[in-house]
Amino acid sequence: MLSLVALTALALVFLRLRDHSGTPAARARAAALPPPVPRIDLARLAAERPETTAGHRDLFRFGSAAADADAERAPTPAETPEPVATPTIEAVATPPPGPPPLNLKYLGSVENRAGVKVAVLMTDRKEVLTGQTGETVANRYRIARIGLESVDLEDVGSGQSRRIPLRGN
Repeated sequence: MLSLVALTALALVFLRLRDHSGTPAARARAAALPPPVPRIDLARLAAERPETTAGHRDLFRFGSAAADADAERAPTPAETPEPVATPTIEAVATPPPGPPPLNLKYLGSVENRAGVKVAVLMTDRKEVLTGQTGETVANRYRIARIGLESVDLEDVGSGQSRRIPLRGN
């Protein structure tokens, strides 16, 4: 009985050593291999191909193929449509382009005891600019008027005027 158990254990060990596909290293090698290349039937290249209608249609003629065949026959005088008058297109005046976007924010104004108001502006780059009425800021805008809730700026290049309202945080 003991020899039968030993013989069975020896057979199992032999089969286990012979089958390497179950080991983790064998499974990792199998996963790393690329998938098999599919078979390409090159004999198809020499085979005769059926005739197609692809590429034989005039792209600049509208309608289906059946309508194109009907259009090739000459219309009778009763079928000839009357010419339609083409409507005239009037030119629409485009408005002049608006001023470029303003990259200044009005933070407020400061007034000293003498009554001189100074406007405080901030650029989109977080630079703080100050100026009185009549002064030029950012080398582009002249301060026209400083109010409590807004400041009027005049573009030096185009002469267009803009009002910037007071903005909170």
